Amino acid sequence: MVPTKNNFNSIFVLLLYTFCAICETKYIGGYYWSGSNKITKISDLNLGLLTHLFYAFVEVNIDGSLTIQNQEQGFVDELLKYKLKTNPDLKLLFSFTNKNDSFSKVIADPDLKSNFLTNTLTLLQNNSYDGIDLDWEFPKDEDKENYVALLRDLQSLFNSKYILTAAVRAIPIYKNTGYIVPEMTKYLDIINIMTYDYFGSWSNTTGQNSPLYPCSLDSAYEREYLNVNASIFNWIKVGADKTKLALGIPFYGRTFTLADPDNHGIHAPSKGGGSPLSLTFYQIASSYSNYITVWNDEQQTPYKYKNYTWLSYDDERSVARKASYAVEQELRGVFVWHIGADDVMGTLTGTKQPLLTTINETIFQIN
Repeated sequence: MVPTKNNFNSIFVLLLYTFCAICETKYIGGYYWSGSNKITKISDLNLGLLTHLFYAFVEVNIDGSLTIQNQEQGFVDELLKYKLKTNPDLKLLFSFTNKNDSFSKVIADPDLKSNFLTNTLTLLQNNSYDGIDLDWEFPKDEDKENYVALLRDLQSLFNSKYILTAAVRAIPIYKNTGYIVPEMTKYLDIINIMTYDYFGSWSNTTGQNSPLYPCSLDSAYEREYLNVNASIFNWIKVGADKTKLALGIPFYGRTFTLADPDNHGIHAPSKGGGSPLSLTFYQIASSYSNYITVWNDEQQTPYKYKNYTWLSYDDERSVARKASYAVEQELRGVFVWHIGADDVMGTLTGTKQPLLTTINETIFQIN
């Protein structure tokens, strides 16, 4: 057949439609933490690097009412205005957090749940946001039926007009875990798996905060549960739709206090862990640049050490590897906690938002 102008137009439209459909399936979520010790100016952010942004947090109260944290700062309105100005396609969501076990109480009482549902819809309508994220840490076994019922009610209420996501623990089936995964995956648009905090101040040895894979020194339990790859496949194994799964990438690190400064590898004995507080990527780039840096090839993540201090974190190389992994495994994508922890202005690395930029370039690269 001889190509005609109409043929070329049809082919172009088909290719454009296919490309757009592929783009629509890609997902880079980022949490804007309104309660951070160092608040990032919204106007300093490149929102074009994200597909979804979560306002953290909205508290769920025990009477079913909702409280926007730090509402007096005006971040909710400012994010909407900045989105419309710089990236109108960005989806804005409120991330709901538990307060004094409020989720459990509210969803167990029909009247309180009804109040919660009404308030949720009103919140979205009044602020022109695109959906909600349930960051419930964590439902217990006695909550699991009510949790699924809540998801079903929210999906029905939203009627495809709003997005429904949830932040979930890295281990889907654990002691007293309130997840019925096959049912959850029916109602959630995206499942944000918190694939971090595998090791920290609570650990007796050093370990990566967010290792992509296990290492040869891991115990059987650690190989099976305490790495990103294991978490993803454990969620899939118990019934999650992998095209709804997003792996979490931390923009922070965790410190350990070495028992012996000469023993500074993975699983080196530590003295009660380091600080229970995390260090942002910005803080690490600022204050730990003179530490010895080691790339852990087995786990595809770096760590630093000096004297008695040992630090696990993520850098540009490791976040690129995790983003590539999400693409390779045909997951929905990735999300980050939290976007303000990056080197937002590029004052230390020479690149604005280097971690998020690396993730975006990896996810959206054209092969």
